[in-house]
Amino acid sequence: MLTQDRLWSEAVILEAGENRVLRVQSTRDAFLCLKNHWPIADGEAKRDAFAACERVIDGDDEPDVARTAFIKAAEEAQFSVHSWTG
Repeated sequence: MLTQDRLWSEAVILEAGENRVLRVQSTRDAFLCLKNHWPIADGEAKRDAFAACERVIDGDDEPDVARTAFIKAAEEAQFSVHSWTG
């Protein structure tokens, strides 16, 4: 399914606790993070982010759509979210 990676305009940094920091800079990174490193099994924003990542990877949407959805999912999962632009 992961046919193409789509880089984002800006990386997203997630912090969870003292020793866990994840740097996500592409749609593929986000998809794998949601699949393998997510602290909650399900949530509306997580489902939306998965769907957005799939659309972007399939070439049906722009990378920043997945980035925005991923940030919402990270907030839903109570990660501390950082990026240069907020």
